[in-house]
Amino acid sequence: MALNGVGLVLPAFFLFLLGQLCLGSWVVRRLQLKFRTFPEHFLISTTIGILVTGIAVFLLQWTQHIRTGCFVVLLLPCLPAVFELPDLWQRMKSCLRETLSFSRLERFLLLLICGILLLDLVASFAPLTGSDALHYHFTTEQLILEQGFRPIFFLTHSFLCGQGHLLILLGLGLGSEALAMSFIFLGGALAALATACLAARWVPRYYALSFAILFLLTPLVFWQICSSGSPDIWMAAFTGAAVLVISQAQGDSDARRALLAGFLAGGVAGTKYTGCLIAAALALAFLVEYRSRLKGLFFFLAAICSGIWPFLRNLIWTGDPFFPMLVSRLFPERVNPYALGNLLADTGAASTHSLFQAIPFLLFSVKRKAALPGFWEFYGPIVLALLPLAIVAFRNTREWRVRAIVWLCAGLGIFMASGLARFLLPLLPIAFSCIAAGVHYAGKKGWRSVFRLATLSISFACLLGAGGLVVYTAPKVLAIVGAEERQHYLEENASEYHVSQVINKVVNSTPGHGKSLVFLRHLYYLRVPYIVGDPAESWEINPDILKTASDWRRFLHDEEIAYVVRAPSYPDSIAAPLEQLEKEGKLAPYFKTEVQELHGMRIANKREPVQVVILRVVPDVAAPLQGEK
Repeated sequence: MALNGVGLVLPAFFLFLLGQLCLGSWVVRRLQLKFRTFPEHFLISTTIGILVTGIAVFLLQWTQHIRTGCFVVLLLPCLPAVFELPDLWQRMKSCLRETLSFSRLERFLLLLICGILLLDLVASFAPLTGSDALHYHFTTEQLILEQGFRPIFFLTHSFLCGQGHLLILLGLGLGSEALAMSFIFLGGALAALATACLAARWVPRYYALSFAILFLLTPLVFWQICSSGSPDIWMAAFTGAAVLVISQAQGDSDARRALLAGFLAGGVAGTKYTGCLIAAALALAFLVEYRSRLKGLFFFLAAICSGIWPFLRNLIWTGDPFFPMLVSRLFPERVNPYALGNLLADTGAASTHSLFQAIPFLLFSVKRKAALPGFWEFYGPIVLALLPLAIVAFRNTREWRVRAIVWLCAGLGIFMASGLARFLLPLLPIAFSCIAAGVHYAGKKGWRSVFRLATLSISFACLLGAGGLVVYTAPKVLAIVGAEERQHYLEENASEYHVSQVINKVVNSTPGHGKSLVFLRHLYYLRVPYIVGDPAESWEINPDILKTASDWRRFLHDEEIAYVVRAPSYPDSIAAPLEQLEKEGKLAPYFKTEVQELHGMRIANKREPVQVVILRVVPDVAAPLQGEK
């Protein structure tokens, strides 16, 4: 049964959250670990539960009974819930009673957080329009559900899917795109909780709540939570939880703490390739603080158990655990230089980085040149402006050392490997907690002018972020409440949606059709069997191999391709042989129309006409033109 409509998705989401909390609490209880506050317990337990569930979803993929397995996975927390619910209920009641002692300001801030989260959650239910989500985040998991768990070489980015994508697969497997988006929202909510918990170790409660609000109102954050369709936000939650665990005082439970911290660090590494750098920084911080090879071994083994799965999948399928990043060294004869070059450019790995950019990069203040300002890069100026306060507040304690090591080492690693600012998102809760400590220190020292200026800067940043959030989410909320039809919303906001609909309508109207060769980037709304023909996006399409019309005829036959969709033109690197097939009558005109599509960045809302020509693959004689608009 598919979960359609907010009325079903909301209770399903909260039941899922409760299940993950119970599952993680059971693990924490088995390890005999305790944390300072219930919010810390909630954060760490839920993230542990999510990682365990993700491993279960990964393993069930190999059975090829994925939809059924997704429902079975939901039963995983049932037994732990029997043991954990009574204790959790008592803790929750105690936490609720504690809120009665909050000041008016603290209650207002808490209500504001709830309001922002509610708005983000509702907005996340809107139809999917994020560019990368339409390209591969959601498309890959949709293809796995439709075609089974196997390598998708015609979509190179599919090999970048990590642990977080398993939550997307779970949501889609349960029949709901909105539920999958709510799981991404949950990662953002837990990342905000991590920001508050990290800050609360040093500062009064209202400071911690204020910086959680600042985190939620950071443009890149709310774009990630409610629109992008990317699960990268989970890395921030895992990283924050791992830092909290590592920062605990030493004691008899250090070996068990190493297992828990390593498990969380593995979750960071398994979510994205750059997460390996953050996990390495977490491991370094752990070794510096605990100075034990045995505990370091426990940390490493736990990290392997939680984070190895995407790398193991790629290793089995391709021989390269980081496919396709190492294939040029491991198997140079298999390299598709067009797809590899595009992927390296897209991830920033092909860019050169000046050391002069390292400092502003670490302070969340660098963006790519020649790119329009957008939510996908913008953190705001707070870290850059208030860093001096954090520096003077620094103390040689475990908590400061752990955060400094993770922030600096992981940030430098990401800078050298990629240089894309959005990959710093997992470190933002750490940075905000340090800035919170600096502002509090200025207040205690009586630096009134500095303190007031810092407070005003934070307030102004929150107001700007709130305005951006309202403007950005308004169309999504209108679509959810029914003020705008889903079809119209997608036509206005989803790139290449019109082209996809034309292909769906024309190709599906032909009985017994084969696959379609398409050159689109945004594939999620295609409802026909297809193969991507763009050499920049498909590892299968190598212009160095497919050089002639004969090569292409053989490829079209072997892949059972019945239609080729030219919209608006072929990529330059393969245009000549395909145009030759058209001249020879091997690709015959079948349908032709023109649509208006978004051009460039969606934020600019520019449109241009796109000619869609659907060609039928025929052995000898061209078919007549079936329709033209």
